[in-house]
Amino acid sequence: MARTINIADSKGRNAEIVFIGNTKKPTLKQITQDGRDVDTIRVLKGTAKNSFEYLSKKNKDPENLVKEFINADPEIDLQLTGRFIQSATRVYIDEQLKPVSRVVVRERVYSPDGTLKEERIPKETLANILSELPIRGGKLFPKKEVGHKFVFSRKYQLTHINGLTFDFLYTIAKDLQEQEALMMVGGGPKGTEPLVFQDGGKSYRAFLEGREKSGKYILLLHLSNLELKAI
Repeated sequence: MARTINIADSKGRNAEIVFIGNTKKPTLKQITQDGRDVDTIRVLKGTAKNSFEYLSKKNKDPENLVKEFINADPEIDLQLTGRFIQSATRVYIDEQLKPVSRVVVRERVYSPDGTLKEERIPKETLANILSELPIRGGKLFPKKEVGHKFVFSRKYQLTHINGLTFDFLYTIAKDLQEQEALMMVGGGPKGTEPLVFQDGGKSYRAFLEGREKSGKYILLLHLSNLELKAI
């Protein structure tokens, strides 16, 4: 499904551009022995009382727990295990594996060596890809170095909707290819804020990659929420 983003070029001109996610289709197709298509279904694995966590709390002696697994198969509920699931709702549980009604979500920030640096209530995020302030370009990163600094979790392709937006995006893609670099883009007055694609969504550092050949172009928006740092 195509969505819209408001983006500016190096000259300060902005335009609302369509972006789409290209999901790679599998090259192999699974079928049954009689040629029918294979469908994915959801089945019930077990209840909380059949989980390893619950059984470990109930029987803290590892040897007795192993004997119980061998002799009684407590991890399997013969009445429920394997039943088809039509719909499901997320439920939060406590350490006793009981449902809880009040949940306080906290965000944990870790230092490069893995120690907990800060624990805080997550900040409320508002979408900024289609605000009055367009997404702006900033620092350039050589292509050879970007892969050693950031982990990309997804990417989108920016596409034109008419001749004017074609020229607009073609010029950006050509400039980036000539510089052999990815350009960091962001929101806000200075173009330094991470991109948020929907209210309450994750914040991403975004990078534009452009390619041009024989009057054609491709412009990709790479997203990252993980930066690699030396310990």
